[in-house]
Amino acid sequence: MPELGSSVRQKDAEERERTLMFRNGQTAEAVRRKAANGTLQVAAGGYREAIQRVAALWQERRDANRDQPGFTVTVSAPTNIEAHDISMAIRAYRRSAGEIGGDEIMIAATDGQGDRSYTLALAKGDRVRRFKRINATFAETGRSSNIGHNGTVLEVAGLSNDRLMLRSAGGKVGFVPWDRLRDDVGRVQLAYGDALTTHTAQGSTVAEHIHAMPSGSRLVTAFGAYTAGSRHREQSFIVTSDGAERAEIAGRRPLGDRREITPSDVLANITRNFSRQDEKESAVSMLERAANVRRGTIRAVQAFLQPMEARTAVQGQATSLPERMERRRITRALESRLPGPAERLRRHGESVARLARAGAAVAERLAAVARAKRVERQNEREYWQDLAERASQTPEQAQAQTRRSRRRR
Repeated sequence: MPELGSSVRQKDAEERERTLMFRNGQTAEAVRRKAANGTLQVAAGGYREAIQRVAALWQERRDANRDQPGFTVTVSAPTNIEAHDISMAIRAYRRSAGEIGGDEIMIAATDGQGDRSYTLALAKGDRVRRFKRINATFAETGRSSNIGHNGTVLEVAGLSNDRLMLRSAGGKVGFVPWDRLRDDVGRVQLAYGDALTTHTAQGSTVAEHIHAMPSGSRLVTAFGAYTAGSRHREQSFIVTSDGAERAEIAGRRPLGDRREITPSDVLANITRNFSRQDEKESAVSMLERAANVRRGTIRAVQAFLQPMEARTAVQGQATSLPERMERRRITRALESRLPGPAERLRRHGESVARLARAGAAVAERLAAVARAKRVERQNEREYWQDLAERASQTPEQAQAQTRRSRRRR
């Protein structure tokens, strides 16, 4: 069984150790260290305030490393919605820096799931993210081939009414018709690409990375915490919303609990969420779960049928659901009008019913015995009468009488 002993992506030994803590279950210590050195930031306010803090931190890190060639800083978030909203905030900083021109087109767009619609303003210099594989006609060769797939970030190099000019990370420029980007209802499947989802960013390597959680850490598990916290070579940041964390803490507390939520409670909540590990499904566990469902079904059916079979064994009548509902309705009506007698009737009703059923069974048995006795006496009278008649008959007459009796029997 192979084992991950160390990480080679991080340059600093302390960063490597802290990164592996998230993977090895030492989450509390990793969170404590990041809070101590300032790379874990809890933004005051809610969702919007956290997004603005992420965008501001992105710009701060770019400004601080502007003299370093090849420096890159990326942002990831748990969901497509959060990634798109963060990208819009970063887009404002890029426009202020002159990296994006004026908006040239407004177009109806949607994300990969198609559940969310929004208006996408596009300009030269925008970074856009694709949600499916797409082919483009390249300007250099005139040939059509793949320019991106789900999660690929491309730069807008030009816009027109019938097509979009995109530039890949390798510098190739291709033309893509708008119709090739639309879904079944005519929406363009594009989003701003300055921030990615955690799953999309898991194969990237950058100088610095910002793990943004504007909705709080409730959407992040141990897998997401390790994936987002190991993209960097130099250092990584975690930014979450103080309001979202406090709301989750208050939601888990009992009603009426007025204890103050402290910063240590917020860190403990982040640690709790980062420590959760999703159970990996396997074929063996699926078969075991199916067997448990089967056993549970059998036991439930047995528990349901056992009372009816017990009543049948003592010659009782198996009740049905309509009968039980009608009996319950009558009982409730009696309880509302005659609380005292109704309670006694409810308490002793089952015993009286059993006695009544037993009495009916005894009466039926006695009636059967009586019928058998009557038949026996009738047969006895016929026998003596037949014997008397034979005594007064000749042998030939008695023999004929015997044959007639046998035929009647």
